[in-house]
Amino acid sequence: MKIICFPHFFYLSEVSRLIEIGNVLRKLNQDVVFFSHGGPYESLAREAGFEVISIVPTMSPERAKEYLKYNRGEGSKSLSSSFFTYEELKAYVPAEADALRQVNADAVLIGWNLPSYLSVQLAEIPIIVQQPGPWTAPFFDRKMAEFAPAAVSGHIASLFHYLPMDQFVNWLMPRVRLWIKPFNQLAMELGLPQYKSTLDFMAGDLTLVMDTPSILGISPVELESYRPTHPEFFHKPPQYKYGGPCYARLPGEVPKPVREHFNTPQTKLYCAMGVSGSPKVLRSIIDIVEGLDLRILIVTTTILDDALSGSTDQVLFQSHVPAHLVNPMADIAITHGGAGTVQTAIHSGTPLVGIPMHQEQAGNISLVKRKGAGIMLWKQELTPKNLALALETLVHDSQFRENMQRLKLEQDPIDGAARAAQEIVNFLS
Repeated sequence: MKIICFPHFFYLSEVSRLIEIGNVLRKLNQDVVFFSHGGPYESLAREAGFEVISIVPTMSPERAKEYLKYNRGEGSKSLSSSFFTYEELKAYVPAEADALRQVNADAVLIGWNLPSYLSVQLAEIPIIVQQPGPWTAPFFDRKMAEFAPAAVSGHIASLFHYLPMDQFVNWLMPRVRLWIKPFNQLAMELGLPQYKSTLDFMAGDLTLVMDTPSILGISPVELESYRPTHPEFFHKPPQYKYGGPCYARLPGEVPKPVREHFNTPQTKLYCAMGVSGSPKVLRSIIDIVEGLDLRILIVTTTILDDALSGSTDQVLFQSHVPAHLVNPMADIAITHGGAGTVQTAIHSGTPLVGIPMHQEQAGNISLVKRKGAGIMLWKQELTPKNLALALETLVHDSQFRENMQRLKLEQDPIDGAARAAQEIVNFLS
């Protein structure tokens, strides 16, 4: 089978996951090729030995910044807005479909390359989606989500603590139609089915849930036999299978500056907000933790390039590190709640403070929060007092580290990439 891996190459986490899954697929004698609309992490796929085919139009860095800003709730406030405009989709979708036909693709595995939901239908091949469990219909049907405000001010957000917002978001998400208007507009023109809800849109022909079942709290039997509580919000029933935890394992060793910086009896803090973290939030974190008695490593990825020259004896800035090797060196962590960073913290046994940018990240953080291994702060609550108190709690209450160590014992035996790859092969056979 020829399987196309099609990540959004501006997202490090999904690129790394698709590389991990692609590596296993190759071992299972599948032909794996990466498609790309451009992005800074194409080199990782090439370095892993994959062919990367550029699909025009490519996304410029300037457009990608808008895309990432929208993803963290700082873009358009219109409920009818989307990651892509109708005009962009009219360019992207036919080009992708033509490219899929030219290489005789049998299936597409995506991350957040959303035009593929339509282009695979034109090419008449299945789409396979890998997603964190907190962004799936069963999670909301079981009322497991915790609310986190994204595009509101701090003053308004404070009022939400007095309202049943968890109940509201679990009711809303299976019904909401965010992002899908331009996709449905083009689908109608192309004679393709209309999406009934956002969760309907996000479910592929096969959706791989990249979590540890016991940590997510949904059994494999329940997940795989899932039927929507409200089928009217789906154009067809979703099919879910567990993959498993899968997070970035960047090549290379721990950088020498990091080893030296963390060679200290001081409490060590590892902070990584990922590519989808907010530069404003990360700057606020830096301003706060600089005043605390901590030895700090800040990983900036691509969102805060100008900070790299500001390292001190207390705070070290690095653009990228092999997080699976560096995070275990820390005593505590701060993350935006991306699935990869949360799973890396679990692997490292490092309790965390999570500051989500949007609802899915809040769900990822809630998995460790419910288990007593982490604390969630809304970004509107990011004050020196709140963050210092949260970090102090993690340091002085040993239960957080002990609980995270228990989660590590549950997660580490599962090879999520291997399970996901086998499910793909089974699905296509």
